[in-house]
Order: sequence, then structure tokens, then C-alpha cells
Amino acid sequence: MATQKPVIRSIRLSETVSPFGPGALVDILGESFMAVTGDEWPPTSIRTAVPCDRLAEKLGVDEFWAAPSSGTPDAPKTPGLEFARFPAWLFCQECRRMTQWRRSLEKGAAPTCPECEGRMVPMRFVVVCTTKSHADDVPWVEWVHRPSDGGCRVRDRLRFKSAKGGGEGLSSLEVSCEACKSSRSLGDLRGDILSREGLLCRGRQPWQFEGSGCGGKVEVLQRGATSLHFGDSVSAIDIPEVEGRAAELEELIRNHPLFGVIKTNPSGALLDILVDELATNSSASADAIRAGVAALVGSTPPLAQAKSSLLAEEYEAFVAAAKGAAPAQDFVTRTSAIADGSSNVADLVGSLLPGVVIVDRLREVRASTGFRRYTPEADPVPSVPPKPYEKKWFPAVEGYGEGVFIRFDGAHVDGWASDTHVNARTAQIAAHQEGSVLGSRLHEASAQYMLLHSFAHALMRELAFRSGYSAPSLRERIYCEAAGDYAVFIYTTSTDVEGTLGGLARQGEQPYLGQAIVRALEQVAWCANDPVCSETEAQSIDGLNLAACHACMLAPETSCESFNLLLDRALLVGTDRAPGYFSSIIAAVTEAMIEQG
Repeated sequence: MATQKPVIRSIRLSETVSPFGPGALVDILGESFMAVTGDEWPPTSIRTAVPCDRLAEKLGVDEFWAAPSSGTPDAPKTPGLEFARFPAWLFCQECRRMTQWRRSLEKGAAPTCPECEGRMVPMRFVVVCTTKSHADDVPWVEWVHRPSDGGCRVRDRLRFKSAKGGGEGLSSLEVSCEACKSSRSLGDLRGDILSREGLLCRGRQPWQFEGSGCGGKVEVLQRGATSLHFGDSVSAIDIPEVEGRAAELEELIRNHPLFGVIKTNPSGALLDILVDELATNSSASADAIRAGVAALVGSTPPLAQAKSSLLAEEYEAFVAAAKGAAPAQDFVTRTSAIADGSSNVADLVGSLLPGVVIVDRLREVRASTGFRRYTPEADPVPSVPPKPYEKKWFPAVEGYGEGVFIRFDGAHVDGWASDTHVNARTAQIAAHQEGSVLGSRLHEASAQYMLLHSFAHALMRELAFRSGYSAPSLRERIYCEAAGDYAVFIYTTSTDVEGTLGGLARQGEQPYLGQAIVRALEQVAWCANDPVCSETEAQSIDGLNLAACHACMLAPETSCESFNLLLDRALLVGTDRAPGYFSSIIAAVTEAMIEQG
């Protein structure tokens, strides 16, 4: 028999945080693995430290570590991450024998059948706990024998094959035991069938040998189901220290004499008094003060609070850069403008988007904080289970790159958002968000946020053609954390410390940025799926999009911070009833084209 060569399995370093962070399924060359939590990682002597004090403070950890990487994956002693084969139950493509693969059988090569040496591939179904985020293999032996209850528990005589008599869909497939002739159709393996038959959660993850005896209900999912893994990650741009308005507002709230009482009763009447007094005696809005109080008393989810605080600080840093603040080593900026006096269209765009900051070099740190399974409301599993007397840390990766920051005219945005028809459109999404399983993982739906988010998607699609970077390599950051502070940041990073090549930063210069924005708006003014796309009342997951589909607005998964939701291109270009924020731009472009013949 010929000796099999070891199969080199690798993923990018940046993918160890997202999308293949702890708890996520990884498909490599037809094999299926699950990334383990940080407590199963190699020792710190092999890993690489990722410093980012600002992010560590917000997440309440001491440090970040990147996964070990090597430029010579063919070396037999190359350190790497441990991945658990999942599902562990495989079947042979030749003889259809099922085998529960174990770590002792791993020899570095792809699994082959012990009976006929055919290639073995993973079973397509797994089970997840409905409340505690556990995942496990389908208990095939117990499930197959459950109807007969004849006492047979032979584990090495199962076959996955076509059912006798045919059928349609999953009913045409069955798992049978050759020892006792018991068999069951996969058509029976759906929903909570295992829980109803008394097969409950064992309280473990695929890389754990022993379970906690959870005993909760389980449901059967296909191996590629999106609900198998909801990863939580947070990123921060390395910025100079800025004493912004968010910090000033926090200090005002903490120093108010009523704050000590409000901490014990945040929903009482005293909160209204505090908000009124601070709104009268400071420049902060009532909504911003309420949000600040909620963050300080802990009524805002910690992860959402951390993300909001990070974005608010970054916005302040960009505003300071626009005013001439000195750049830092990894935050090299210069100012630009869209209006150049060369055309009415460019000047009109510049009046709506008055601030542009080009970032020639930036550093971003992205950390994985944990994951959930089955629903976003399930109990979270931390990326690194805490241990007594050990420093707290999260897996992270750093990237260097460039980007373009575009600030909106806050007063103009708020004035546009107060339109009755605009409010009517966004109110539909806000109502759907309240009942959505993903609602808690998204930014609060508002006309302002949906405008910024839709604009970012339209611009990213256009910049992908102009900048020389592929669409999946571009990312967005939406700044909408306080009234009037509205901006988008389109950027790209690379894990190479040298950073990127400058193609995106160049697109922020005159006249390129203005041309890109106008072209992006022209592209989304019409969609190949119109009139269906523009006239639909709601589409996508739980109806969280309006006029937005794959032909006009959706971006690659790696680019969007909101799962391609909360999008509506009509907010950009308008409808027969609702004015778009950039409707005047579309009208000016149309008029210019008519004049040119």
C-alpha cells in the first residue's frame, strides 16, 4: 500500500479571529474541523503578543495574543493551533461505512476507510444545545437503535446509504446497523426529535472529552447552518489619546449629586431630573445623556457598550486630525476635501460631506471575545475560559493599512431624518428589529444609521473597482454614536507589518473621491431587480432590509459590520414620496447630462 503524504492544512492568521474564531467550523479540502478556545492554544512562548491598551481596558482583559504562525508549514515541528475534527462521525464514500473518528487515528493525512481505504467525509448533521451553546455529534448508535430497543449497541457496523424503496429528500437516505438490521430514515432526524426521545445535551464542546451533564434540550442542525456559530468580535483602531466629548460627558454624569442614587434605581424619576439639568447646563443632548447613564450603570450590554465607546473615541480622533492634530506612528493622516470649485456637482457633494480625512497608515486590532450557538440569546462561551490566578486574555490579530474617513453634515442629516416619509420607512425596520433574533446584535435602527450604512456599502462597491483592492478586503466602520456625530470610514488592512499599497488612500484625494461618490450614487439609483427591489416592503433576514439586494447593495461578509442588514438605498437617492439624502446630487447629475446632450 502506498504511503499517504501528510496533508498541509492552513488558514490565514487574520481568520483565527473571524470568521474562524473559537467555536467556528472550518472546511479545508473536504474535511471539517472546529476551532478550539484559547485554553487549548499552544503556550505563550510560541504565541505573539498583540498590544492594545485601549481595547483591553474596554473588554476588561489584561492582554491579547495572536495565534502562532510560520512561513514553513511543511516543517514537521512547526507549531500551530489545535483543531478538533467535527463532526467526528465520518462515512466512506465507497462502501458507506460509518466510523467515529478519534484523535488516536489521526496520522496527519486525510482519513481513509479502515475497511476499503476509500476516502471518508463528515456526516452532514450535528446537534446543538438550545440554551447553553454546546455542540456535539449526533448520537447515531443510540438514535438508530431507539425504535427497536433490542439492546444492540454495536458501534462499528453502521452504514449510511440510500433507503430501500427510494423516496425524496432526506427520506431517501438512512443509517442502518448491520449487526441487528435496525435502520432509520434521515427524514426522521429533524428538529427536537432527539430531546423528545430522551437524548439530551451532554454539556460539552467537540474538543472536550468530558461534559458537564447539561441535560438541556438539543436540536439537529445541518453542519453548515449559520446558527451553529454566532461569533462575537470587537476591533479598535490604534489612535492617539484624545480627550473627547464622551469622556467629558462621563465625568459630568459621575460628578452629578444624583448619580449615586440613580445607580441603584436607574429607571426612577430622578433620572429625568439629572438629564434635564445636564442638558440645560451642557452641550450634550438628552439622548446622549441617557445613553451615558445607561452605560455607566450597566444597563447596556457590556459588548455593545465597549463597541460604542471605542467608536466614539475614534470619531473624536478623526475630528482632531481634521483640525490639524499631530499624527502618531500608526495613525498617519492628512486632510482633504471633495469640493474643488471645478463643478457644481462636486461642490454640492462637498456641502453634504464637509470633512474628509485620508489615513495613510493605521493599525487595527481585532479580538474574539466569545461565541454562541443556536440563537444569539444563548449563553455565551468565552473565547478563553477564565482560570483563577491567570491573566485574562483574548485571541487577537493586528493589521496595518489605510483608509478614508468621510464626515457628514450633522445638522443636515438630522433635518433630513425628521421628514415624515423618511421616518415611515425606517420605522418599519425598527419594528422588525425588535422581533428579530439578530436584533440585539445590531446597531439601533434609525434613519441616520441606515443612511450611513447604505452609503458605506454603495461606496465600497465603487472603490473596489477603483482602488485596486478586492471587495472582501475593504471594511466599513459606521460612526453614529451621538447626535450630530455622523461619519463612515472605509479602510483595508493586512497582517503584514508593512501595511498596504496606498491605492485606497489615493482615492480619497481630489478629484477622485467626489467622482467615486457620484458614480456610486448613480449605480444605486437603479437596480437590476427593480421594480421588485425598490418597491418591496421588507426583505432579507426578518425583514431587516428595504431596497437592498445582491444586485445593488449587499457586500461581502467580511466587509460589513451589520451582517448586510439595516440597508435601504432609497434613503440615498429617494423615492416618489421619501426624499433621499443625496437626491439633489442625482438631480444635478441628470441636469448636467441633459445639458451635455
